[in-house]
Amino acid sequence: MRWLQRGSGVVLALLLVALVGWTVITAAQEEDRAAIEPATARKAATLVLARCAVCHTTDLIAQQRLPQDRWTVTVEKMVHWGAELSPEEAAVVIQYLTARNHPGAPDQLPSIEAELATMEPARAQSAASDGPLTGIAARGAALFAHNCQACHGEGAVGGAGPKLARNAVLKNEGAFWETVLHGRGPMPAWGAVLNRQEIADIHAWLTTR
Repeated sequence: MRWLQRGSGVVLALLLVALVGWTVITAAQEEDRAAIEPATARKAATLVLARCAVCHTTDLIAQQRLPQDRWTVTVEKMVHWGAELSPEEAAVVIQYLTARNHPGAPDQLPSIEAELATMEPARAQSAASDGPLTGIAARGAALFAHNCQACHGEGAVGGAGPKLARNAVLKNEGAFWETVLHGRGPMPAWGAVLNRQEIADIHAWLTTR
């Protein structure tokens, strides 16, 4: 009987250790979520909508409750399958998803779209904030391919997003910059991802289409 009692005590002790460890992990993940910089979260949410939601809805992401190592494997798999994420962008997305959709997260979370809509937009940038910029079309081609092509199609001929080649918005720079920086409709704000020179480069390339 003593060995049974001793065995039960060991099992109970192990369960208590596991419970304490789980509590510590959950608390740490909650701290991670609170500690993530708003600008980082905004950039990551934008990337998720622009690079991940092209192939599947964000509902699939919202259902997951994964630790960091699992999110890392998931994002790396998506990149292998064609998601347009640089190593730096993938790291930002992993940080965001780990902080947001960790195992201790609530069952019901707001959608990423709704969450992004409540985030303070990066309105420090504007087309005229530091004077006019000269866009470089040759650079804009690569930037468009990496950031915009998934929605707007190769050569900007349209896809999930509207056709941009010969689009009238290109002649209205104010509307173009407002849309790219702050978003419009289903298009997320890119002011947290692209800097002013990169946007000018993309605009310059689009005007050649």
